[in-house]
Amino acid sequence: MKELPAPARRATEKPSRGDRHRRGLLSAVSGVVLLVLGLLVFALSQVSLQLGDAREELEARLAHLTGRPVHVDGTVTFELLPRPRAVLTDLRARTGGGADAQLLSVDRVEADFALFPALLGRADITRVALVRPELGPAGEVPDAAATLASPPASAVPPEPAPTGVPVGKASRDLRVFLVRFEGLRELDIREGLFRLPGRPDSLSNVNVTFEWPGGTSMARLSGAAVWNGQPLRLDARMDRPLSFTEGQTAPLKLALKAPALEIGFDGSGAAGEFLQLSGAMSLSTASLSRAVDWIGRSNAGLPDFGAFSIQTQIQLVDNRVSFGSASLDLGGDTARGALEAVLPREASGVPAISGTLAFRKLNLGRFSRAIAPAPQTVLDYQRPIRTGFIADANLDLRLSAEEADLGRTTARDVAATIKASAGVGTIDIGDMALLDGRGDLRITVDTTAPRPDLVISAGLRDIDVATLPTLTGTTMPLASGRGELQLTLRGPATNWAEIALASRTEAKLRVREGQLAGVERGMLKVPGPRPIDPTMASPEPFRRVDLALAGVGPRMRIDKLSIAFDEGEATANGQIDLRSGRLAVQGQFDPTKVEASGVSNSFTLSKPIGFKLDGEWPKPTLTVSASDGPT
Repeated sequence: MKELPAPARRATEKPSRGDRHRRGLLSAVSGVVLLVLGLLVFALSQVSLQLGDAREELEARLAHLTGRPVHVDGTVTFELLPRPRAVLTDLRARTGGGADAQLLSVDRVEADFALFPALLGRADITRVALVRPELGPAGEVPDAAATLASPPASAVPPEPAPTGVPVGKASRDLRVFLVRFEGLRELDIREGLFRLPGRPDSLSNVNVTFEWPGGTSMARLSGAAVWNGQPLRLDARMDRPLSFTEGQTAPLKLALKAPALEIGFDGSGAAGEFLQLSGAMSLSTASLSRAVDWIGRSNAGLPDFGAFSIQTQIQLVDNRVSFGSASLDLGGDTARGALEAVLPREASGVPAISGTLAFRKLNLGRFSRAIAPAPQTVLDYQRPIRTGFIADANLDLRLSAEEADLGRTTARDVAATIKASAGVGTIDIGDMALLDGRGDLRITVDTTAPRPDLVISAGLRDIDVATLPTLTGTTMPLASGRGELQLTLRGPATNWAEIALASRTEAKLRVREGQLAGVERGMLKVPGPRPIDPTMASPEPFRRVDLALAGVGPRMRIDKLSIAFDEGEATANGQIDLRSGRLAVQGQFDPTKVEASGVSNSFTLSKPIGFKLDGEWPKPTLTVSASDGPT
């Protein structure tokens, strides 16, 4: 038999005693909670951080950071929840004094406070953000900010430099900043503008964050900015920054990236009496000239030699730096070696760089084209040659190359030095193998004179003279032989036109046991005109050729021309115009003495035969005078 369900309680029935007890307990608990919340809100309103305290703490912190009182001309707001934050607008402050005085104006300052200390009424700033700050020398700020009077030094004395540790100005300034910053933990700068004293450049659109919990913790500066029209990104990390400023070694890492330049450093450093760095460094740029321009340093017209990069182990002590185990790439030419530099103590000085580099291949032609590009048109002859950078250079480099491109030819086993000092630059190739022989080359440019002077001296020894056209670019009458050449050129290093028209040139050539192209056997004994064609006639053997030239510009005197054949010797002099190829030479041929037939100690002597050579090279005309017969 099924049990029937209990009948529902009627509405008119009264609740049981247990129900009434539970409802009463719930109401009591709710009331207590509301009472506690109300008391908590009341308590917090009485003890939590208020606007006045937040403003006072923030202004004090900013004044401590800048070392001078700050002025707030705008509004001040504060909110406790959900995040304690104070906001100041239109803030101005003066930093430094004397020549170093600068004015800081900030559109908006945001400060975050620690939540629990704020609830208990304490101001603990954990982060400050400066929105659109502008910092510049006191004489370069807008008039509105310039009205800010410099407060007396007794108002807020600057943080004294630590005693007992002698430091440089930069290290001292960094330490003062760190001491003032300690406890703040994070400083953000958004859309900042920093003007540099005495320079037209400015660091704009600065968006960086500086984080440092304090003590021996790591400090980090990271962010982006715009310098000289190009964006850059910076990430710098330093362990124990206070120890770093006291001259104690601390780990340091730096990475700077910009379109014009990339720099990386990973090592350690110290900044006590002087700066010390030790570690791995890398630097790369698509153009060394443009990188110098971007940095903002005058490069005095440094030619564009192409891309440049270096990876090395750097050791810096004070103003002396060594680059050990250096791997260098200059426009695709790679080298290894070691470099040293002495950095200038004055901002206007130039570093003195010395060292040794060994190249596998070295394109010297690229350097010459960068300094003095070969003229392609008439106007190109008037283009100034870039020599101004020599006045600011201080170099002493020793180079070696397995192979070197000299422009028109290639040399091997090259040993050279590059020196520049006091406005005089010299490239001295002491020895090299070329044209199947040996050679040397010395180029000196002196920029101390009112007009830059150029001196070129070159020597070739035991070369194959048949290869000379690779240097001269024109047809030569020497088909074979071994020879020596000495060349000296002195002139203005201004432009190609003046070099071509005003340079004084001297050249001497001696060739032995070779063949003369364009002159057939017996040609000097047959009267009358004969065309000379080095490409058609059979070469004529000779024992010796001596040639001496001198002149100014393209007009050269042939002071000596001597050709010794088995049948006699031809001597001549004259002149040649290198620009037009016009040749005018007069001389005589002295036949060799011939023993008279059947007569002991008797010789038949022929009178000298006159000749002249005129026309345009390489196809002039040889005219031989009639001989008067033997004597």
